[in-house]
Amino acid sequence: MNKIKSLRPLIGIVPDFKEGCPSSYSVKNFYALRANYVEMINKAGGAALILTYDYDLIDSYIEALDGIVIVGGYFDIHPKYYGEKEIHPTMKLNDARNDFEIALGLRVVNTKMPYLGICNGMQLLNVLHGGKVIQHILDEEKFMDHEQSHFEGFKDYCTAYHDVEIVENSKLFSVIGAKKIKTNSSHHQATKNPGEGLKIAGYASDGIIEALEKVDHPFCVGVQWHPEFDTSGADRRIFENFIEAAKKYKMEK
Repeated sequence: MNKIKSLRPLIGIVPDFKEGCPSSYSVKNFYALRANYVEMINKAGGAALILTYDYDLIDSYIEALDGIVIVGGYFDIHPKYYGEKEIHPTMKLNDARNDFEIALGLRVVNTKMPYLGICNGMQLLNVLHGGKVIQHILDEEKFMDHEQSHFEGFKDYCTAYHDVEIVENSKLFSVIGAKKIKTNSSHHQATKNPGEGLKIAGYASDGIIEALEKVDHPFCVGVQWHPEFDTSGADRRIFENFIEAAKKYKMEK
């Protein structure tokens, strides 16, 4: 086997962007990323590469990478990207990250490169395909609070918060192998409707869409929860199957 082809698949992961301040990590702007994202990629057999926000490198990223993970973050996608002018007062924006993820994501979703979207990454997948966003879940009285840290007894995000029903005829079901799993939860927004070419792969008990996937794609999946906290075997299988898809993509490209 070609030595290059035998190496671990190279997985790009986009970090957060933080403005520097005296009380923060640095007085200068910096990138930030929780270690557990990288750890789950590497434990599953991938090799994580943190991507910088260099637009002139996007073509090089697309050529070099075997998969991409778009992770969560303490910010919301700007409503202009899904055709709305109103900005809900609870929203937190991060234009530097948002703009780069849109530019990179538009390129990635038009390839067969495996894509795993986590929380914000699922919302990005949907918006890239023309889907809409519920800007604040609690404005819709039929939905429960999906931020588990708001509740008494909260310990950490390694503790499952609610059930997710997995749609049986979905890619995600073939990955997880179960109709129902328990997940953590940390989001105040949600998918309003799936974008073109996407299908719903999971729901919470209140009807909130918890997973999306691209039809006719080897592995293009978004989940609303945070599998990087390794809450269950289902979380590990998501990363393992993603890496298997990346290995196949690497061999075939």
